[in-house]
Amino acid sequence: MNVANIFSLFFVVGISACGGGNESKNSSAPLIPLPIPEEISLCQSVGCEDNNKLVIVQIYTDIINGLNTGLFASLYDENFIQHNADISSGIDGQEAYFKKLAEDNPNHVATIKHIVADSDYVAVHWHFSTDAENEFTGTARIDLFKLVDNMVIEQWSSIMIPKTFTVSGNSVFSDLYDYQDTQPNNDVATEDENKDKVTSFYLDLFNNKNIALIDEFVDPNYIQHNFWVDNGSSALRDFVANRDAASLTIFLSLAEDDLVWTFSGTGNANLNTVDLWRVDNNKNKIVEHWDVF
Repeated sequence: MNVANIFSLFFVVGISACGGGNESKNSSAPLIPLPIPEEISLCQSVGCEDNNKLVIVQIYTDIINGLNTGLFASLYDENFIQHNADISSGIDGQEAYFKKLAEDNPNHVATIKHIVADSDYVAVHWHFSTDAENEFTGTARIDLFKLVDNMVIEQWSSIMIPKTFTVSGNSVFSDLYDYQDTQPNNDVATEDENKDKVTSFYLDLFNNKNIALIDEFVDPNYIQHNFWVDNGSSALRDFVANRDAASLTIFLSLAEDDLVWTFSGTGNANLNTVDLWRVDNNKNKIVEHWDVF
């Protein structure tokens, strides 16, 4: 997707956490979960999720960076579904895509910035660039995978070209929040609670312009990685106040450790916008945010 299309998607659809909508002022859209076939069992243990994560890491370290195309058959199910219209479904289509990626970008390196494994899903926030140390170069990407029996059966993606500057000065990748003398609360119950809280906050804030929620849920020193919005809850408040209400739907939310990931769209097509939110449960506040749109 070129830059013009990316910015058009951002402003027309208007569903990013930091790209307010301009379509309608209707009441909050319902949370739309991704349909899961009844015959497929969910991955319900931390061990299963960790195994899924190990499978996905190989795509970046061994296939994209290592050019080991022999791994395709062991990682992708023969009935694999690709939601990116520019990539053919199936193992052959995915293999052709990775080969072309390597041919067109021979000096590029894939660097995983954030990764989450939650139930059957693994999502990766990654940097693809010839200069891995410069986070203002290359492309910012999100891939969402669904796995069954440690095999990828479905994939969605989103690609964004980072700007050479941001209003805050923060890159679209960097981790800047400092827990200082505390530690994140990472138990499963807290992760689920964060997921529900952040999803409800996001929908209510942007669909209903319920700006009062910012004081309740966002830390005053909130760290922002979006292009156009500065650090601090007051900057977020001003941004939402100056946007029309959105018609936001979230088809999936994932959580691991102190991060919540929200995926905007229908689930039947490629991703529109993905937001990452860091929640400090010691403060009960959202303290950091990234997005790819």
